[in-house]
Amino acid sequence: MLCIEVNLLTGHFVATSHHDRSQWEWPPHPARLFSAMVATWADTSQPDPSERAALEWLECQRPPSIAASVAVHRKVVTHFVPVNDAKVGTTVESAVNILPPGWITYVKEETKRGKTKSVLISRTRQARKYPSATPAEPRLSYVWEATPTDEVRSTLDCLLSRVTRLGHASSLVSCRVVTDPPTPNHVPGPGEVVLRAVRSGQLAALEQEYRKHRAIRPRTLPFTPVRYRRVEHFQTEVSARRPDTSGEWLVLSFQRQSRRFPSTLAVEIATALRGAVFHHAEDPIPEGLSGHRPNGRPSAHPHVAFLPLPWVGHQHSDGRLMGAAIAVPHSLDNDSRRALFRAIGRWEAATGERPALTLGRRGRLEMQRVIGPPTLITLRHSLWSRKSRTWISATPIALPTHPGPLSSGTTSARAKAWLRAEQAVINSCDHIGLPKPARITLSLAPLMPGARPAPAFPTFRQPGRGGEPVARRLLHTSVTFEREVIGPMVLGAGRYLGLGLMMPVSDPRSEIE
Repeated sequence: MLCIEVNLLTGHFVATSHHDRSQWEWPPHPARLFSAMVATWADTSQPDPSERAALEWLECQRPPSIAASVAVHRKVVTHFVPVNDAKVGTTVESAVNILPPGWITYVKEETKRGKTKSVLISRTRQARKYPSATPAEPRLSYVWEATPTDEVRSTLDCLLSRVTRLGHASSLVSCRVVTDPPTPNHVPGPGEVVLRAVRSGQLAALEQEYRKHRAIRPRTLPFTPVRYRRVEHFQTEVSARRPDTSGEWLVLSFQRQSRRFPSTLAVEIATALRGAVFHHAEDPIPEGLSGHRPNGRPSAHPHVAFLPLPWVGHQHSDGRLMGAAIAVPHSLDNDSRRALFRAIGRWEAATGERPALTLGRRGRLEMQRVIGPPTLITLRHSLWSRKSRTWISATPIALPTHPGPLSSGTTSARAKAWLRAEQAVINSCDHIGLPKPARITLSLAPLMPGARPAPAFPTFRQPGRGGEPVARRLLHTSVTFEREVIGPMVLGAGRYLGLGLMMPVSDPRSEIE
């Protein structure tokens, strides 16, 4: 199965219907997505042959299903825009009498063979309409039943990372291949809606059309009409659960010389990364990015998290931080999403392609934003997001309430403290929308290779109810649910700053026992 995810960075999609320019198009037709991919591939001095082969593979597949939310359509108004410059006369005097009403004119001096003359350049205003759709969720997915090879999948993902718009130039997008497709609600088959799809030979047809219009003349988009039907889905108890911490990642890879920091510095690095992004964000910073309400109190909704990613889970793992993810939850509002992307853009513009963090006496941490699939497995979103019933902490959880002494006092007091710690983990799961785990394992020691002991981490403090800093108890945990959970999952009071990062495991007994 292949799933291409398209994120609308502006929250809107602007495109006219192919049969009525006063009407909008939603969802974006598969042929439009394919055309955007072809344009991106061809817009290089030497188009990659492997990308062409991947596009030719894609055009031969059956039409994809589509997952797209409902959209609100903006009222269509008429705009008058000038067309390209047109030279209508060799002299001003010879052209003035032939211009129709409504033309905009200006005089341009041209020099040819040492002689200068005035030439009248004219533009006429043409009526244009820009139908716009605003979906409830600025994200849609195209799902093909065919399964590509790893090479084709990686090639398509790399190509998609360079696609910047879909439809009108104002419809900025971010595209990628994902491994966990949502349930489609637009399915090919007998239905009332006809969408433009592609078939074998679409790439060659687009090249033939380009030879005709050369990006100057009016153009047409070759397509194959396919009927779609809309399918309503109902949530069932047997479906996999998804915590509110799940979503997309912006991944930063640490440069080789900077991969020396242990996971015990996760909070310090996450705080520095958060500060760098906030420094380049416009005031006021939206709640979904800052994590605070206008009155300064913590936000009650999921917001952007900063997650250093340690090398764990392998027998030779040593717990070093290989990079960091800026986690954007699915439910994040459009204003916060735009504020985050703009801040990162300003940061990169100010520091170059390799932004860096200064960590005081610890030195300088250089990084680079990953475009396309990461080379390092640790930095891959799929490693942390795959379905699993059992999840184990890569960094310890900061318990939201202090359980009491776990290693001192009477046997009865310690037992009660561990029970309170277990309840705190249950509450942490409930806080991110997950059910009560069927089994919980708690430990001060790490529960997977490469993870560092909880006491090795610096004390993590947060403001308490009275405003005074409160030290949170750190513990490693393994949680097993009755049904599968889709990640990424981050638990506890430090989940927005790198603590409580959970890794899914396939065989819990091999990791825990």
